[in-house]
Amino acid sequence: MEVSVYYFIRILLPILIFGCIILIAVLIGNRYNYDLFKPKFEATKNEIENFLTNIIFSSFDEIQIQTEIKQFKKTIPFDKNWCKKLLLNQIIFLKLNLKGNITNKFHFIYEQFDLFRYTKRLLKSRRYYLKCLGLFQLESLNYKKGKDYIAPLLNHKNRNIKSRAFLSIISLRPNKLESLIDFSHQITTAEEINIMDILHHKKTKMPANLHEWIVSENDSIVKLGIKLMMFYNYTNENETIVKLLKHNNKSIRYEAITAVSFLFIHEAEDELIEQFSNEDTQNKLEIFSTLSKIGTTESENFIAQLLENKTDENIKLDAVYCLNKINSSYFDNHFLNNEDVKKMVKHVKTINR
Repeated sequence: MEVSVYYFIRILLPILIFGCIILIAVLIGNRYNYDLFKPKFEATKNEIENFLTNIIFSSFDEIQIQTEIKQFKKTIPFDKNWCKKLLLNQIIFLKLNLKGNITNKFHFIYEQFDLFRYTKRLLKSRRYYLKCLGLFQLESLNYKKGKDYIAPLLNHKNRNIKSRAFLSIISLRPNKLESLIDFSHQITTAEEINIMDILHHKKTKMPANLHEWIVSENDSIVKLGIKLMMFYNYTNENETIVKLLKHNNKSIRYEAITAVSFLFIHEAEDELIEQFSNEDTQNKLEIFSTLSKIGTTESENFIAQLLENKTDENIKLDAVYCLNKINSSYFDNHFLNNEDVKKMVKHVKTINR
């Protein structure tokens, strides 16, 4: 015990004290450098904001803008990466927040500051977050000349880089979505949402090979294809969508059920009824929602039979709601002696008033 205390006092304690002193010195030094740097950073930021605002809202004259940019680069520490990053961030901020013809100047300004070279360095960096930053810059500026630098990253081993490159290439080439069918990786839910958001804002035309998407071996492409058919209100592949109601992937069946409802595919009624018993609760509820829009007497009889049998309580109320939507007077003459169903009918009719 005494030996341990001796070694701690003689060896470890001095090392710990020395380490703390170094750490404190580093923290103080960093704070000192930050306090020295901050005024310069804020001054440069203000200069950049003022310059870009003036140049964007002035009349467009290429020669004059070139001259002004050349002179402005001499007034700021343009050779520093932090300055280039600051400049790019402000250009992107203005590009994303301004609308109309005024935004046509941004590509010219981006090139005149030679910032594409800075973006390319980011794309070639070994650090994944810097690659993603470069992709974000090209996507935000809608800089189509950068797409050739994105293509090699589509097969990158890092999933985050591959995903970001995937979305960037779609954003830069929204009217050439046909190539998506060749993608081998599984598209995540987040990517799906981003793709649909891109298509919504870009108002792109429908892929010419969309009919091939819903028979792809890549399940995520099939799901995306179904979503696009709803997005474009495409009804030429109703028969194929009905077949997908028996796909072995539950999530694809769910998308197909949703598409039947959205596209009003009435011929899918028999398939939905037949498939009902094979589905989990989520898909069963979606089938009820769909039958409430396309259902006929056949659906009435099917749901009535479910209510007569020992149906899962989790779906019983939705069954009543569905049957009431198909035929609002059905319960006037049926289930009059079934107290549980009568309570549900009263609840459903109260909601629909």
